[in-house]
Parts: sequence; structure tokens; C-alpha cells
Amino acid sequence: MNKIPRVFSFYLSRHLSDKRILNRAIPCFLPFYHVVSNEKLPYILNYPYRNVKQFEAELDYFLKYFHPVELEEIVSKKSTGEKVFHLSFDDGLRQCSDVIAPVLLRKGIPATFFINTAFVDNKNLFHRYKASFILNSLRKKPNPYVEKFLAAKDLAGERILAASIAQVNVLNEAAGMLNISFDAILKGHKPYLTSEQIKKLAAEGFSIGAHSHIHPEFWEISEQEQLNEARTSIEWVNQLIKPAIKAFSFPFTDDRVPASLLNSLKKENICDVTFGTAGIKNDSFSNHFQRYPVEQHGDFARNLKAEIIYYELRRWAGKATVTH
Repeated sequence: MNKIPRVFSFYLSRHLSDKRILNRAIPCFLPFYHVVSNEKLPYILNYPYRNVKQFEAELDYFLKYFHPVELEEIVSKKSTGEKVFHLSFDDGLRQCSDVIAPVLLRKGIPATFFINTAFVDNKNLFHRYKASFILNSLRKKPNPYVEKFLAAKDLAGERILAASIAQVNVLNEAAGMLNISFDAILKGHKPYLTSEQIKKLAAEGFSIGAHSHIHPEFWEISEQEQLNEARTSIEWVNQLIKPAIKAFSFPFTDDRVPASLLNSLKKENICDVTFGTAGIKNDSFSNHFQRYPVEQHGDFARNLKAEIIYYELRRWAGKATVTH
């Protein structure tokens, strides 16, 4: 992969003003997060989540350059040509209700919360969060036996944070060796939203979408399994709240998701709109949109400016549209 355009984008982002970059025409801006918390969450080492102060500062930055709109406006494309944004949050974590929603309501910002339906009511834990908890435990109290076991499975050190759904049994076995009970973690930490909290978010005017059932890496499962993951999670959301728009965001990424799957989701009326995570880009499917991952290391404003510059470079090269 040619990294020169990315490097050049970051270089320019340091020397060009926010106003000059943020006022440029881009596809509908769709920033997304997972969680906001002032607490240190032992099950999340996978990405640099924000505290409340950082989150509010970033929202104010968005509001300076973009107008917040509902999911319906994105789907209807009424906002074409306008500087708008729509926020979304993946994984259905408890802080969506406890921390994030109150801030958004106070600032008048609509959003969509994408739910992993197998985890609602704290019935199960995402495999990458299991990995984070194991790594946290080993950092506090090293265990050569467990570390050797994980190394033999190519999950040594921080590599465990990239564990796939196919390695969940390895994670469960390592947790057992360390006397970690994921059931106890779910009961004690309560990381996920409850069904009642999801209903409350919907009643407050937020959109609720699906983010798959068990959050697998789609590139590691068959197309039929991908379809089942989407259908199962969307049907669960439909039964709980009957949303006006059936929305689905792909877990991890929509990279390598085949066009045939996107066609099936539309043809079978499984959902109305889908979302990927490729950043600021156009997409070859009219009802499929690309979102921008905010939770990155480094300076927030500079990262965003670099992303917009990168989009411009790709547009000039005729490569600003994601194809499937």
C-alpha cells in the first residue's frame, strides 16, 4: 500500500488552517465513537476512548463547521451539498445511556446507537474486550505459563488485542488459567446497555441500529454467516423498538464485504441503510455510507484535517469512491 498520500496529508494538516480545510466540500460527515468515560475501563485497550471533557470539546469542534442532522436526513439525502454531520456509536456500551446521551441531549445533537444484540443485558462479552481484560490482568501480575500458552497461539503481548472470533476459545482458556470469570465481569462491570436503556434512548429521540449479533470479523466468516449476523441483529432491534429506519453498521470494517451481500440486504429488505468505516469517502452503493473513526491516537483536529486532505488527494486521482 502506498503510504505517501497519507504522510503528505498529515504534513499539510500541520500547515493549513482549520477553517481552510474544514470548509471544503466533502461527502456527508459521519464521525463515530464507541464509548466516552472518565473511568479507566479494564476491558477496553483496543482504542483510545475519550473522557467527557475531550468528548464535549470535539462535539463543539464539529458544531463549529457542521450542522447536526437526524439519520432520516442522511438516508433521504435531503442534505446533499450542505455541511452536515451525523454521529454514531458502536457496540452498545452502557456509557451510551449514562454518559453520552445526556451530553448529546444538552447540546441538541442527534445520533444513532448501533447495538451488538448478543451482548444486550450483559449476556456475553465481545472477544476483543475479553482480550483486553486478559492483557490488563497479565500486566498487573505476569504469568509465564499463560504468556507461553498465548505465544504458542500467536497472541503474545499486545497481539492478543487483535484476537479474532475464531480464537475466542483460546481467550476463554487463558482466562480460566488466570481465574478470570467473564460472567463475574459482566455482572460486576455491566459494560453493556440493557433492553430498557435501549428503549429509553429510542424514546429520547435517538436512532437505534444493529451492529451484528456477536461482532465477528466479517472477512473470516462465510457470506451466508454474514447475512445471518445482519438479519439476526436487525430483527432483534425491530422487535424491541420498531425503528423508522432499519440501519446496520458493519463490525470492524466493510472492507472485503462483497457487493452480493449489500445487494442481498437491500433486495431482501433486511435493512434500509448500511455503514462502513473507511473514513471520509464516497461509496459505489447509494444506500451504503462510509463513517470516520474518531478514536485515533494523536491530535484530534489534525487527524480530521489530514483525513479531509487525503479525501481531496484521492478525489483528484479518481479514487475517492469505495467499491465492493
